[in-house]
Order: sequence, then structure tokens, then C-alpha cells
Amino acid sequence: MKTFVSWSGGKDCMFALYLYLRNKKDESCYLLNMSEADIKKSRSHGLSHTMIIAQAKAINFPLIQEPIIDGNYERSFKEAISKLKAKGVTTGVFGDIYLHEHRVWIERVCNEMRIESVFPLWGMDTKEVIQRFISEGFKTMIVSIKKGKLSPVFLGSVIDENLLNDLRTIPDIDLCGENGEYHTFVFDGPLFNYPLPFSKVREYENDKSWLLKLENTV
Repeated sequence: MKTFVSWSGGKDCMFALYLYLRNKKDESCYLLNMSEADIKKSRSHGLSHTMIIAQAKAINFPLIQEPIIDGNYERSFKEAISKLKAKGVTTGVFGDIYLHEHRVWIERVCNEMRIESVFPLWGMDTKEVIQRFISEGFKTMIVSIKKGKLSPVFLGSVIDENLLNDLRTIPDIDLCGENGEYHTFVFDGPLFNYPLPFSKVREYENDKSWLLKLENTV
């Protein structure tokens, strides 16, 4: 059976893939990354396409990067799924945890495309998700912070127990960033053949977020 994983480069999709493969050891998986129209930047986390490519190589999974044409995410996503179906893909794996409205959208789109949707993290306590992620040996860095949700001082921080303790002191923060507080980039862990070498290039901002530009140093 062949599967695609909705891929951002962050911790939730990585952990969803990890847990899915524990139960489906013989699965063949593609990583599907939706990008800006010029395919130079990942849409959700602001990561350069080269960082996503380097990450896919480090975990040895085939990567498909598809542009979002004319700002129409759903149409572009469906076109990407059509290409995957031509490769024999029958299942999509998603890293959602509890945002019901987003799951409803995913299930509708997958049903229309006759693809089974799987949610390995669904319903888990987000505190448990992030702590299991760390305890399994994954390493991830905060690369995007939503303005008004979290201080930019956390940009570039590696998530560990010390950082989680700091986050616990902030009111109304989901430790997993499930409400958009922050996004991450995973650079090492059980699925990696080697730790991904990279450097921090610069911090910048847009109208909604503070972001960190990373560069692959291989």
C-alpha cells in the first residue's frame, strides 16, 4: 500500500508519520509539501524549499512539492492528490490533533478524491504529544511565531523540557502550538539517517508572524 503524508517539515507531521509507520511497517510513503506558487517557500512554516528537500533526504522519503496556484489551496491540493493517485497512493496521513473544523475539511477533500484519511495524533492530549515526541528522541526548533500569541524571544529555540516549563507559565498557550502559536522544523530523530546540518541565517517578520530563515549547510 502507498501513502502520502501532508508535510510541513514540523513536529506534528513528523510524529504522525512515525506513529503511522509503527503500525504499518511495510508502507511506502510520499511526503506532500504544499508550497508558495514559485515553490521557493513552504506555505505553512515559511521554510525554504531547500530545507524541506534536505529534510526529506535525511529521512529518506520521496518528496513531492506542489505549488498553490492562484491562491486556491483546495484545487491545488486536489491536483497534487491526483498525481499521487497515479502513483498508486490510496491513503493520506495528517498530523491534526483536535481542530475539528480542519479535520472536517480534510475528510471532505479526501472523500471527494477517494482517498482514505488517517489521523494518528487525533484526540491525544497535546501535552502528551509534545512530551512523547521529545522522549522518542526527536529534535525540533521553533521557526515561526504568531504575533500576539507568543514572544519572539522563543524564535530559534529547540523544544526540550526546559522550554516546555517556560511555555507552561504563559496563559492560554497550547504546548503543541495547535492554535497556531508557533511552528517548528525537525532536524533529528528516530526516522533520520543523520542529523540535518543547518545554520540560522536571519530573523524577519511579516504582518502575522516572526520567522527564522534556516539554511542547509551540507
